[in-house]
Amino acid sequence: MVRASSQTLGSECSANERQALADLLRENTLSAAHLEIGTAAGGTLKELINCYPEPATRPDFYVIDPFTYYPDQFDKVVRNLRSAGIDPGTVTFWEGTTHTYLTTARRDGIRFDFVFIDGDHRHYPVMVDLQWADLVNPGGFICLHDRFEKFPGVGWAIDDVLSRNPEYELVTQVDTLAILKKTRPTTVPAVRYRDLIRAKLRQRLFKHARSIRKRVGRNRAA
Repeated sequence: MVRASSQTLGSECSANERQALADLLRENTLSAAHLEIGTAAGGTLKELINCYPEPATRPDFYVIDPFTYYPDQFDKVVRNLRSAGIDPGTVTFWEGTTHTYLTTARRDGIRFDFVFIDGDHRHYPVMVDLQWADLVNPGGFICLHDRFEKFPGVGWAIDDVLSRNPEYELVTQVDTLAILKKTRPTTVPAVRYRDLIRAKLRQRLFKHARSIRKRVGRNRAA
């Protein structure tokens, strides 16, 4: 299936969600790095960057993406940024996933004030991506896209992390965009190894249950 964003180069967030993100960045003093996980054609990315009209005072932007979403994805991102007057060279692109770069970021002491998670929406990958919460400064934000019934892994991971970590709170949800805030420093990881194992098991159970429902549905139709 051809993704609409591959043709339009637009954001895959709704207008309300994009406005909420823009308000968040403009109404808070966020000077540390910003991270986007899953950029599609860069439609949301260019809007986030342009919330800071002065390049000299703009936070560092990082993007994690395997760039296999559709053919020539990276080239389309570059073209999209340039069309908005943004130099793609000012963005650090990490080709891969959280698994590839989290250790590097920790080693290099990179800190973030804003993380936008919109990658693989299954239970385990979302939980993996939520490990970036440890690198978010107190007062910073973690936003996750597509928290609704089509992607149960997103909501499950959010609820699980919030239930165990009182340092994070759900500020609001706009359409399918959940905005979390890190309210104070943390002393333990937001996501531990056993949490990743639970997420992987939950994902397998969900996949198995969905497979059973499909088989039952086909049998009833027959």
